[in-house]
Amino acid sequence: MNNITLDTTVLTKGIVPPRRRKKDIIFEEQFRLFSLAKSILGEVENKESIMHIPSVAIVEIAAVAARLTGKEERGIQASNYVKKHGNIIFDVDFLDQSIGIAASTKISGFDSVFIACAQLTDSILITDDRKMFDAASKLGVETKLLRDIR
Repeated sequence: MNNITLDTTVLTKGIVPPRRRKKDIIFEEQFRLFSLAKSILGEVENKESIMHIPSVAIVEIAAVAARLTGKEERGIQASNYVKKHGNIIFDVDFLDQSIGIAASTKISGFDSVFIACAQLTDSILITDDRKMFDAASKLGVETKLLRDIR
């Protein structure tokens, strides 16, 4: 069984299908990433992997899913999905670790929280954010960039 931490880029790609209508190379890549992220979420649903999620992700996925779809309900559904399938790690439990990561790497606060969650749970961080990937890798966190997974 894999321990994984998924950041919001991966959660969003797995929950919200591509909205692009034109069937071109961009759509093909978006659909590939959607299918891959959805497959990772399927492993979580089937209890093949444990998804560790910082509590702030529950709020963030609601905002992103609602913004991308234009539907408040889709944001709430996405948030409920993460609550149902994730092992929620409360940010206050690793606040100092997140602060240290933010200060040392100078990446965003959200990115620091996801990296700290992966460290705390000894899980593989899966992201589609290159800056987060680079920072986590430099800190010795096992990290995968979604777009590089084949």
